[in-house]
Amino acid sequence: MIKMYTNLMKSYNMWLPLLMLLLIGATRHANGNNIPTLTTPTGVFETRTDKVPASGTAAIAPTMPPAASYDDLDTFVPFRSDSHDNFSWQLLKTVLLNDTEQQNNVIISPFSVKLVLALLSEAAGTNTQTQQELISTQTDIRSANNVREFYRKTLNSFKKENQLHNTLNVRTKLFTDSFIETQQKFTATLKHFYDSEIEALDFGNAPAAAFAINVWANNVTNGRLSNLVTPETIQHSVMLLTNLIYFKGLWRRQFYNTYEGAFFRTRDAQTRVQYMEQTDYFYYHNSDKMKAQILRLPYKGKNSMFVLLPHAMDGIYDLLHALENDEVKSAQWAMEELKVKVTLPKFQFDYKRSFKDTLQQLGVREIFEDSASLPGLTRGADVAGKVKVSNILQKAGIDVNEQGTEAYAATVVEIENKFGSSQTIVEFNVNRPFVFFIEEEATGNILFAGKVHQPC
Repeated sequence: MIKMYTNLMKSYNMWLPLLMLLLIGATRHANGNNIPTLTTPTGVFETRTDKVPASGTAAIAPTMPPAASYDDLDTFVPFRSDSHDNFSWQLLKTVLLNDTEQQNNVIISPFSVKLVLALLSEAAGTNTQTQQELISTQTDIRSANNVREFYRKTLNSFKKENQLHNTLNVRTKLFTDSFIETQQKFTATLKHFYDSEIEALDFGNAPAAAFAINVWANNVTNGRLSNLVTPETIQHSVMLLTNLIYFKGLWRRQFYNTYEGAFFRTRDAQTRVQYMEQTDYFYYHNSDKMKAQILRLPYKGKNSMFVLLPHAMDGIYDLLHALENDEVKSAQWAMEELKVKVTLPKFQFDYKRSFKDTLQQLGVREIFEDSASLPGLTRGADVAGKVKVSNILQKAGIDVNEQGTEAYAATVVEIENKFGSSQTIVEFNVNRPFVFFIEEEATGNILFAGKVHQPC
Protein backbone atom coordinates (compact mmCIF):
# COMPACT_ATOMS: atom_id res chain seq x y z
CA MET A 1 0.00 0.00 0.00
CA ILE A 2 1.40 3.38 -0.84
CA LYS A 3 0.71 6.17 1.61
CA MET A 4 1.34 9.79 1.04
CA TYR A 5 1.18 12.45 3.69
CA THR A 6 1.97 16.02 3.13
CA ASN A 7 2.72 18.12 6.02
CA LEU A 8 2.12 21.43 6.84
CA MET A 9 3.87 24.38 7.96
CA LYS A 10 4.15 25.94 11.28
CA SER A 11 5.06 29.57 11.10
CA TYR A 12 7.16 31.96 12.98
CA ASN A 13 5.16 34.81 14.53
CA MET A 14 7.19 37.30 12.50
CA TRP A 15 7.16 35.53 9.14
CA LEU A 16 4.71 34.23 6.63
CA PRO A 17 5.68 30.60 6.35
CA LEU A 18 4.19 27.61 4.70
CA LEU A 19 5.03 24.01 4.84
CA MET A 20 3.74 21.07 2.97
CA LEU A 21 4.71 17.47 3.02
CA LEU A 22 3.77 14.63 0.78
CA LEU A 23 4.31 11.02 1.68
CA ILE A 24 3.72 7.89 -0.30
CA GLY A 25 4.07 4.38 0.96
CA ALA A 26 3.79 1.09 -0.86
CA THR A 27 2.85 -2.46 0.14
CA ARG A 28 2.73 -5.73 -1.68
CA HIS A 29 -0.14 -6.77 -3.83
CA ALA A 30 -0.62 -10.07 -2.20
CA ASN A 31 -1.06 -8.54 1.24
CA GLY A 32 -3.06 -6.24 0.54
CA ASN A 33 -17.17 42.73 -3.14
CA ASN A 34 -17.96 47.38 -6.65
CA ILE A 35 -14.98 48.78 -8.42
CA PRO A 36 -14.61 50.39 -11.86
CA THR A 37 -13.22 48.00 -14.45
CA LEU A 38 -9.53 48.44 -15.09
CA THR A 39 -7.90 48.62 -18.48
CA THR A 40 -5.37 46.07 -19.66
CA PRO A 41 -1.82 47.43 -19.46
CA THR A 42 0.83 46.83 -22.06
CA GLY A 43 4.53 46.29 -21.77
CA VAL A 44 6.58 45.25 -18.78
CA PHE A 45 5.19 45.79 -15.31
CA GLU A 46 7.63 47.41 -12.89
CA THR A 47 7.19 48.65 -9.36
CA ARG A 48 6.83 52.45 -9.09
CA THR A 49 9.96 54.32 -8.06
CA ASP A 50 8.05 57.36 -6.73
CA LYS A 51 7.03 55.50 -3.59
CA VAL A 52 10.14 56.26 -1.57
CA PRO A 53 9.42 59.20 0.77
CA ALA A 54 11.42 62.26 -0.19
CA SER A 55 13.07 64.48 2.36
CA GLY A 56 10.53 66.79 3.93
CA THR A 57 7.78 64.21 3.68
CA ALA A 58 5.36 64.17 6.61
CA ALA A 59 6.86 62.50 9.64
CA ILE A 60 6.38 58.79 9.90
CA ALA A 61 5.99 56.95 13.18
CA PRO A 62 9.42 55.94 14.51
CA THR A 63 8.47 52.29 14.40
CA MET A 64 8.13 52.39 10.62
CA PRO A 65 11.06 50.75 8.85
CA PRO A 66 13.49 53.01 6.99
CA ALA A 67 12.66 54.01 3.42
CA ALA A 68 15.28 51.56 2.22
CA SER A 69 12.81 48.75 2.79
CA TYR A 70 10.84 50.06 -0.19
CA ASP A 71 13.72 49.98 -2.66
CA ASP A 72 13.66 46.23 -3.05
CA LEU A 73 12.81 46.19 -6.76
CA ASP A 74 9.73 44.17 -7.55
CA THR A 75 9.43 43.55 -11.27
CA PHE A 76 6.24 41.69 -12.08
CA VAL A 77 5.59 40.02 -15.39
CA PRO A 78 3.11 37.12 -15.35
CA PHE A 79 4.70 33.82 -16.28
CA ARG A 80 4.74 33.41 -20.06
CA SER A 81 1.63 31.43 -20.87
CA ASP A 82 -2.04 31.88 -21.64
CA SER A 83 -3.04 29.70 -18.72
CA HIS A 84 -1.71 27.98 -15.65
CA ASP A 85 -0.81 24.33 -15.69
CA ASN A 86 -4.13 22.70 -16.48
CA PHE A 87 -3.79 19.64 -14.26
CA SER A 88 -2.86 21.71 -11.18
CA TRP A 89 -5.83 23.99 -11.77
CA GLN A 90 -8.26 21.13 -12.33
CA LEU A 91 -6.97 19.43 -9.19
CA LEU A 92 -7.47 22.63 -7.19
CA LYS A 93 -10.94 23.34 -8.57
CA THR A 94 -12.11 19.78 -7.98
CA VAL A 95 -10.94 19.86 -4.36
CA LEU A 96 -12.45 23.30 -3.68
CA LEU A 97 -15.83 22.39 -5.17
CA ASN A 98 -15.96 19.12 -3.29
CA ASP A 99 -15.41 20.91 0.02
CA THR A 100 -17.72 23.87 -0.63
CA GLU A 101 -20.81 22.55 1.15
CA GLN A 102 -18.85 21.87 4.33
CA GLN A 103 -17.47 25.45 4.28
CA ASN A 104 -14.03 24.07 5.10
CA ASN A 105 -10.79 25.98 4.94
CA VAL A 106 -8.65 24.26 2.31
CA ILE A 107 -4.98 24.29 1.38
CA ILE A 108 -3.21 21.90 -0.96
CA SER A 109 0.07 21.86 -2.85
CA PRO A 110 -0.63 21.09 -6.53
CA PHE A 111 3.09 21.15 -7.32
CA SER A 112 3.85 18.51 -4.71
CA VAL A 113 1.18 16.19 -6.10
CA LYS A 114 2.48 16.66 -9.64
CA LEU A 115 6.07 16.01 -8.59
CA VAL A 116 5.20 12.73 -6.88
CA LEU A 117 3.14 11.58 -9.87
CA ALA A 118 6.11 12.39 -12.12
CA LEU A 119 8.38 10.27 -9.94
CA LEU A 120 5.89 7.40 -10.13
CA SER A 121 5.81 7.72 -13.92
CA GLU A 122 9.56 7.05 -13.92
CA ALA A 123 8.87 3.74 -12.21
CA ALA A 124 6.00 2.78 -14.52
CA GLY A 125 6.42 0.34 -17.36
CA THR A 126 7.22 1.97 -20.71
CA ASN A 127 4.11 2.80 -22.74
CA THR A 128 1.83 1.09 -20.22
CA GLN A 129 -1.56 2.45 -19.23
CA THR A 130 -0.10 3.32 -15.84
CA GLN A 131 2.62 5.46 -17.39
CA GLN A 132 0.28 7.14 -19.86
CA GLU A 133 -2.13 8.16 -17.11
CA LEU A 134 0.69 9.51 -14.95
CA ILE A 135 2.33 11.40 -17.82
CA SER A 136 -1.05 12.95 -18.73
CA THR A 137 -0.97 14.86 -15.43
CA GLN A 138 2.16 16.69 -16.56
CA THR A 139 0.31 19.22 -18.75
CA ASP A 140 1.95 20.15 -22.06
CA ILE A 141 4.76 17.67 -21.42
CA ARG A 142 4.55 14.95 -24.01
CA SER A 143 7.29 12.49 -23.17
CA ALA A 144 9.15 11.04 -20.20
CA ASN A 145 12.37 12.82 -21.19
CA ASN A 146 10.56 16.17 -21.28
CA VAL A 147 9.13 15.52 -17.84
CA ARG A 148 12.61 14.90 -16.51
CA GLU A 149 14.03 18.08 -18.04
CA PHE A 150 11.07 20.11 -16.77
CA TYR A 151 11.65 19.08 -13.17
CA ARG A 152 15.43 19.34 -13.42
CA LYS A 153 15.15 22.94 -14.67
CA THR A 154 12.31 23.81 -12.30
CA LEU A 155 14.08 22.56 -9.18
CA ASN A 156 17.30 24.31 -10.23
CA SER A 157 15.33 27.52 -10.79
CA PHE A 158 13.78 27.23 -7.34
CA LYS A 159 17.25 27.13 -5.83
CA LYS A 160 18.62 29.98 -7.96
CA GLU A 161 15.67 32.37 -7.59
CA ASN A 162 15.10 31.77 -3.89
CA GLN A 163 18.61 31.46 -2.51
CA LEU A 164 18.96 35.18 -1.59
CA HIS A 165 15.95 35.15 0.73
CA ASN A 166 16.05 31.42 1.47
CA THR A 167 12.28 31.15 1.12
CA LEU A 168 11.76 27.81 -0.58
CA ASN A 169 13.12 24.36 0.07
CA VAL A 170 12.00 21.27 -1.87
CA ARG A 171 13.34 17.90 -0.82
CA THR A 172 12.39 14.41 -1.94
CA LYS A 173 13.55 11.05 -0.63
CA LEU A 174 12.46 7.47 -1.16
CA PHE A 175 12.73 5.36 1.99
CA THR A 176 12.73 1.61 1.37
CA ASP A 177 12.77 -1.46 3.53
CA SER A 178 16.30 -2.87 3.78
CA PHE A 179 15.52 -5.97 1.72
CA ILE A 180 14.32 -3.89 -1.27
CA GLU A 181 16.66 -3.35 -4.17
CA THR A 182 15.68 -0.40 -6.35
CA GLN A 183 16.48 -0.42 -10.03
CA GLN A 184 19.81 1.31 -10.69
CA LYS A 185 18.38 3.29 -13.60
CA PHE A 186 15.51 4.51 -11.43
CA THR A 187 17.93 5.54 -8.67
CA ALA A 188 20.15 7.46 -11.12
CA THR A 189 17.14 9.15 -12.74
CA LEU A 190 15.80 10.31 -9.37
CA LYS A 191 19.16 11.79 -8.39
CA HIS A 192 20.00 13.55 -11.67
CA PHE A 193 16.62 14.91 -12.71
CA TYR A 194 14.62 15.17 -9.48
CA ASP A 195 17.39 15.89 -6.94
CA SER A 196 16.05 12.93 -4.96
CA GLU A 197 17.76 10.29 -2.86
CA ILE A 198 17.03 6.74 -1.74
CA GLU A 199 17.69 5.50 1.78
CA ALA A 200 17.27 1.93 3.05
CA LEU A 201 15.88 1.42 6.55
CA ASP A 202 14.86 -1.61 8.55
CA PHE A 203 11.08 -1.31 8.37
CA GLY A 204 10.93 -4.40 10.59
CA ASN A 205 12.05 -2.09 13.39
CA ALA A 206 9.25 0.40 12.77
CA PRO A 207 9.98 2.75 15.72
CA ALA A 208 13.62 3.17 14.65
CA ALA A 209 12.69 3.65 10.99
CA ALA A 210 10.02 6.22 11.89
CA PHE A 211 12.53 8.05 14.12
CA ALA A 212 15.07 8.26 11.27
CA ILE A 213 12.50 9.63 8.83
CA ASN A 214 11.23 12.16 11.38
CA VAL A 215 14.77 13.40 12.09
CA TRP A 216 15.26 13.99 8.35
CA ALA A 217 11.94 15.85 8.04
CA ASN A 218 12.68 17.91 11.15
CA ASN A 219 16.05 19.00 9.70
CA VAL A 220 14.61 19.88 6.30
CA THR A 221 11.87 22.03 7.85
CA ASN A 222 14.03 23.76 10.45
CA GLY A 223 12.26 22.05 13.31
CA ARG A 224 8.74 22.78 12.08
CA LEU A 225 7.93 19.16 11.36
CA SER A 226 9.12 16.69 13.95
CA ASN A 227 6.49 13.95 13.70
CA LEU A 228 5.98 13.21 10.04
CA VAL A 229 5.33 9.50 10.36
CA THR A 230 4.47 7.01 13.06
CA PRO A 231 5.61 3.40 13.48
CA GLU A 232 2.14 2.39 12.24
CA THR A 233 2.88 4.20 8.97
CA ILE A 234 6.00 2.10 8.56
CA GLN A 235 4.96 -1.37 9.61
CA HIS A 236 2.56 -2.07 6.73
CA SER A 237 4.78 -0.57 4.03
CA VAL A 238 7.79 -1.57 2.03
CA MET A 239 8.45 1.93 0.63
CA LEU A 240 7.67 5.53 1.57
CA LEU A 241 8.16 8.22 -1.10
CA THR A 242 8.35 11.57 0.68
CA ASN A 243 8.27 15.07 -0.78
CA LEU A 244 8.58 18.12 1.48
CA ILE A 245 7.95 21.68 0.33
CA TYR A 246 8.86 24.25 2.97
CA PHE A 247 8.03 27.89 2.18
CA LYS A 248 8.83 30.83 4.45
CA GLY A 249 7.83 34.09 2.76
CA LEU A 250 8.59 37.60 4.00
CA TRP A 251 6.23 40.29 2.64
CA ARG A 252 7.90 42.91 0.43
CA ARG A 253 5.42 45.42 1.89
CA GLN A 254 4.77 44.48 5.47
CA PHE A 255 1.60 45.11 7.48
CA TYR A 256 2.01 47.44 10.47
CA ASN A 257 -1.61 48.10 11.49
CA THR A 258 -3.87 45.44 13.01
CA TYR A 259 -7.33 45.45 14.55
CA GLU A 260 -10.22 43.15 15.36
CA GLY A 261 -13.28 43.15 13.11
CA ALA A 262 -16.13 41.10 11.70
CA PHE A 263 -15.61 38.41 9.06
CA PHE A 264 -18.79 37.28 7.29
CA ARG A 265 -18.67 33.53 6.78
CA THR A 266 -22.10 34.01 5.16
CA ARG A 267 -24.40 37.03 4.88
CA ASP A 268 -26.09 36.00 8.13
CA ALA A 269 -23.17 34.49 10.04
CA GLN A 270 -20.12 36.38 11.19
CA THR A 271 -17.16 35.95 13.50
CA ARG A 272 -14.56 38.26 15.03
CA VAL A 273 -11.07 37.97 13.56
CA GLN A 274 -7.75 39.80 13.58
CA TYR A 275 -7.21 41.96 10.47
CA MET A 276 -3.98 43.38 9.02
CA GLU A 277 -4.20 46.65 7.06
CA GLN A 278 -1.99 48.81 4.88
CA THR A 279 -2.20 51.20 1.91
CA ASP A 280 0.45 50.90 -0.79
CA TYR A 281 0.89 50.20 -4.48
CA PHE A 282 -0.08 46.69 -5.53
CA TYR A 283 -0.96 44.94 -8.77
CA TYR A 284 -4.75 44.69 -8.90
CA HIS A 285 -7.57 43.85 -11.30
CA ASN A 286 -11.35 43.71 -11.13
CA SER A 287 -12.75 40.83 -13.16
CA ASP A 288 -16.30 41.12 -14.46
CA LYS A 289 -16.22 37.55 -15.77
CA MET A 290 -15.27 36.03 -12.44
CA LYS A 291 -17.23 38.68 -10.49
CA ALA A 292 -14.22 39.09 -8.24
CA GLN A 293 -11.28 41.33 -7.43
CA ILE A 294 -7.78 39.90 -7.65
CA LEU A 295 -4.78 41.28 -5.76
CA ARG A 296 -1.11 40.31 -5.84
CA LEU A 297 0.76 40.38 -2.52
CA PRO A 298 4.46 39.80 -3.29
CA TYR A 299 7.03 38.23 -1.04
CA LYS A 300 10.73 38.98 -1.21
CA GLY A 301 12.12 36.73 -3.89
CA LYS A 302 10.14 35.24 -6.73
CA ASN A 303 6.93 34.21 -4.97
CA SER A 304 3.59 35.99 -4.59
CA MET A 305 0.21 35.32 -3.04
CA PHE A 306 -2.80 36.10 -5.21
CA VAL A 307 -6.12 36.72 -3.42
CA LEU A 308 -9.39 36.33 -5.33
CA LEU A 309 -12.22 38.14 -3.53
CA PRO A 310 -15.80 37.69 -4.79
CA HIS A 311 -17.89 40.86 -5.23
CA ALA A 312 -20.91 39.45 -3.40
CA MET A 313 -20.95 38.65 0.30
CA ASP A 314 -22.10 35.11 -0.50
CA GLY A 315 -20.18 34.96 -3.79
CA ILE A 316 -17.66 32.24 -2.95
CA TYR A 317 -19.73 29.47 -4.55
CA ASP A 318 -20.23 31.38 -7.82
CA LEU A 319 -16.53 32.25 -7.85
CA LEU A 320 -15.49 28.63 -7.50
CA HIS A 321 -17.68 27.59 -10.45
CA ALA A 322 -16.35 30.50 -12.55
CA LEU A 323 -12.76 29.81 -11.54
CA GLU A 324 -11.38 28.89 -14.94
CA ASN A 325 -7.69 28.55 -15.56
CA ASP A 326 -7.47 30.96 -18.52
CA GLU A 327 -9.66 33.58 -16.78
CA VAL A 328 -7.30 33.73 -13.82
CA LYS A 329 -4.28 34.03 -16.10
CA SER A 330 -6.04 36.78 -18.11
CA ALA A 331 -6.71 38.64 -14.87
CA GLN A 332 -3.01 38.43 -14.00
CA TRP A 333 -2.04 39.90 -17.39
CA ALA A 334 -4.66 42.67 -16.93
CA MET A 335 -3.34 43.75 -13.54
CA GLU A 336 -2.29 47.38 -13.06
CA GLU A 337 -0.20 48.79 -10.25
CA LEU A 338 -2.61 50.93 -8.24
CA LYS A 339 -2.81 52.40 -4.77
CA VAL A 340 -4.79 49.89 -2.78
CA LYS A 341 -6.02 49.86 0.80
CA VAL A 342 -5.61 46.21 1.73
CA THR A 343 -7.48 44.70 4.66
CA LEU A 344 -6.60 41.04 5.07
CA PRO A 345 -7.42 38.70 7.94
CA LYS A 346 -4.73 36.66 9.58
CA PHE A 347 -5.43 32.99 9.06
CA GLN A 348 -3.90 29.77 10.20
CA PHE A 349 -5.17 26.23 9.70
CA ASP A 350 -4.27 22.66 8.84
CA TYR A 351 -5.88 20.48 6.21
CA LYS A 352 -5.66 16.79 5.38
CA ARG A 353 -7.11 15.00 2.40
CA SER A 354 -6.99 11.73 0.51
CA PHE A 355 -6.40 12.34 -3.19
CA LYS A 356 -7.25 8.86 -4.40
CA ASP A 357 -10.85 9.61 -5.45
CA THR A 358 -9.89 13.04 -6.82
CA LEU A 359 -7.09 11.62 -8.96
CA GLN A 360 -9.28 8.82 -10.23
CA GLN A 361 -11.86 11.45 -11.18
CA LEU A 362 -9.12 13.25 -13.15
CA GLY A 363 -8.07 10.07 -14.99
CA VAL A 364 -5.29 8.62 -12.82
CA ARG A 365 -6.69 5.18 -12.02
CA GLU A 366 -4.42 2.26 -12.73
CA ILE A 367 -1.74 3.00 -10.11
CA PHE A 368 -4.42 2.16 -7.51
CA GLU A 369 -5.36 -1.15 -9.14
CA ASP A 370 -3.83 -4.61 -9.11
CA SER A 371 -2.95 -4.13 -12.78
CA ALA A 372 -0.60 -1.25 -11.87
CA SER A 373 2.71 -1.41 -13.70
CA LEU A 374 5.55 -0.04 -11.55
CA PRO A 375 8.47 -2.35 -12.41
CA GLY A 376 11.06 0.41 -12.14
CA LEU A 377 10.66 0.65 -8.39
CA THR A 378 12.09 -2.68 -7.36
CA ARG A 379 13.97 -5.74 -8.42
CA GLY A 380 14.01 -9.16 -6.89
CA ALA A 381 11.54 -11.99 -7.01
CA ASP A 382 9.77 -11.05 -3.78
CA VAL A 383 8.52 -7.64 -4.85
CA ALA A 384 9.28 -7.06 -8.52
CA GLY A 385 6.03 -6.23 -10.29
CA LYS A 386 4.08 -6.67 -7.08
CA VAL A 387 3.62 -3.11 -5.80
CA LYS A 388 0.81 -0.64 -6.33
CA VAL A 389 -0.42 2.63 -4.81
CA SER A 390 -3.23 2.12 -2.35
CA ASN A 391 -3.79 5.79 -1.53
CA ILE A 392 -2.28 9.24 -1.87
CA LEU A 393 -2.72 11.38 1.23
CA GLN A 394 -1.77 15.01 1.71
CA LYS A 395 -1.50 16.97 4.92
CA ALA A 396 -0.86 20.71 4.59
CA GLY A 397 -1.09 23.93 6.55
CA ILE A 398 -0.64 27.68 6.38
CA ASP A 399 -0.02 30.55 8.81
CA VAL A 400 -0.41 34.07 7.37
CA ASN A 401 0.40 37.08 9.54
CA GLU A 402 2.27 40.39 9.46
CA GLN A 403 5.98 40.54 10.11
CA GLY A 404 6.72 42.06 13.47
CA THR A 405 3.23 41.83 14.92
CA GLU A 406 4.50 42.16 18.45
CA ALA A 407 6.72 45.12 17.56
CA TYR A 408 4.35 47.03 15.32
CA ALA A 409 0.79 46.11 16.36
CA ALA A 410 0.24 49.37 18.28
CA THR A 411 1.66 51.56 15.51
CA VAL A 412 -0.71 53.56 13.31
CA VAL A 413 0.86 54.62 10.02
CA GLU A 414 -1.01 56.80 7.58
CA ILE A 415 0.71 55.52 4.50
CA GLU A 416 -1.61 57.42 2.19
CA ASN A 417 0.09 60.64 3.30
CA LYS A 418 3.52 59.32 2.50
CA PHE A 419 3.24 59.63 -1.27
CA GLY A 420 1.44 62.98 -1.42
CA SER A 421 -1.02 61.51 -3.91
CA SER A 422 -4.65 62.62 -4.32
CA GLN A 423 -5.73 59.72 -6.51
CA THR A 424 -8.61 57.45 -5.56
CA ILE A 425 -7.60 54.49 -3.47
CA VAL A 426 -8.97 51.08 -4.37
CA GLU A 427 -10.54 49.19 -1.46
CA PHE A 428 -9.67 45.51 -1.12
CA ASN A 429 -11.45 44.42 2.05
CA VAL A 430 -11.21 40.69 2.57
CA ASN A 431 -14.10 40.35 5.03
CA ARG A 432 -15.75 37.31 3.42
CA PRO A 433 -14.70 33.88 2.11
CA PHE A 434 -11.98 34.03 -0.54
CA VAL A 435 -9.63 31.96 -2.70
CA PHE A 436 -5.84 32.27 -2.67
CA PHE A 437 -2.85 30.73 -4.37
CA ILE A 438 0.91 31.13 -4.02
CA GLU A 439 2.82 31.10 -7.29
CA GLU A 440 6.54 30.70 -7.90
CA GLU A 441 6.70 33.38 -10.58
CA ALA A 442 9.98 32.39 -12.20
CA THR A 443 8.46 29.07 -13.29
CA GLY A 444 4.70 29.66 -13.01
CA ASN A 445 4.21 26.73 -10.64
CA ILE A 446 1.40 26.88 -8.11
CA LEU A 447 3.07 25.91 -4.84
CA PHE A 448 0.03 26.23 -2.59
CA ALA A 449 -3.63 27.10 -3.15
CA GLY A 450 -6.90 27.00 -1.28
CA LYS A 451 -9.85 28.89 0.13
CA VAL A 452 -10.69 30.44 3.49
CA HIS A 453 -14.20 30.28 4.91
CA GLN A 454 -13.26 31.15 8.48
CA PRO A 455 -9.92 32.68 9.45
CA CYS A 456 -8.57 31.14 12.63
